[in-house]
Amino acid sequence: MFFIEVIFAFFITVSFAILFNVRGKLIIYSGIGGAISWFFYLFFMKRGYSYSNCYLLATAITAFYCEIMAKKVQTTVPTLLIAALIPMAPGGGVYFTMLHLIQNRYQEFMLKGMETSIIAGSMALGIILVTTCFRIFHITKK
Repeated sequence: MFFIEVIFAFFITVSFAILFNVRGKLIIYSGIGGAISWFFYLFFMKRGYSYSNCYLLATAITAFYCEIMAKKVQTTVPTLLIAALIPMAPGGGVYFTMLHLIQNRYQEFMLKGMETSIIAGSMALGIILVTTCFRIFHITKK
């Protein structure tokens, strides 16, 4: 089941890359990034890490992959990274947060909203950490 999910993450990412007008070989590189992101998310979940740590680590690894591949194929990092993070996007969390709000279930609304915010913040922090490290590396290299 583990690898089936990773394969589906690849195809989902490829679909979104096409939707986002990513062209040529970059579609495959984005798909690999999506498979990597979901693989490491599942890997850390099975090891018992918290949600926030799973998302942080998986996003950081994916951002690292995208930084290296973007440099190799001479494109921008967001071209690969945006589609690669689609499998981990907390869209369901946002949906259920709003559903609980509309149904006047305020306790569930707050809990789901906080969980979704933590996931989104962890993903943002993972991207920021890797991007900052790469910028510092390139500045000191020059």
